[in-house]
Amino acid sequence: MSHHRRKLIYLLGFMGSGKTTVGALLAKELGWPFIDLDATLEAGQGMTIRQIFEQSGEPFFREIERAALTEASRAQPAVIALGGGTFVQKSNLEFIRETGGTTVWLDCPLDELQRRCEGLVTRPLFRDPASFRQLYEERLPFYQLAEFRIQTAGQAPAKIVSRILDLRLF
Repeated sequence: MSHHRRKLIYLLGFMGSGKTTVGALLAKELGWPFIDLDATLEAGQGMTIRQIFEQSGEPFFREIERAALTEASRAQPAVIALGGGTFVQKSNLEFIRETGGTTVWLDCPLDELQRRCEGLVTRPLFRDPASFRQLYEERLPFYQLAEFRIQTAGQAPAKIVSRILDLRLF
């Protein structure tokens, strides 16, 4: 059964997996707009993700995240870098599937993610290595639901973009 795919690529993965870097390069290569969901939320709220969590709580954050996701998904074509927890929310996962866009998981090993995220103070759910690992393990089953999985360990962002383009999604 063949159906028309909307020209939306959703990049998902854990914090530090390279969604923003790869997404910007991929969008440039395709000549499409790039939308970083976290950056959109921060700009719209005038504060960091961490500040939104601290001042308004996770339920409020997830509510505005869903609104931003809905708005971003109206763009076509577009490369959209999701927040690390966006795809974990069942309603977002269902919504993304309904858009007809493509989901690409940037799969990066835990030790590399921890190295990349060391010293980050902008991530509200990254407190220490144990909580980092626990959050990663909680989110992993959701990331595995993506249509495509790209291993990113030791790969330069340009190589990852090339591998995504090789999928010939459009």
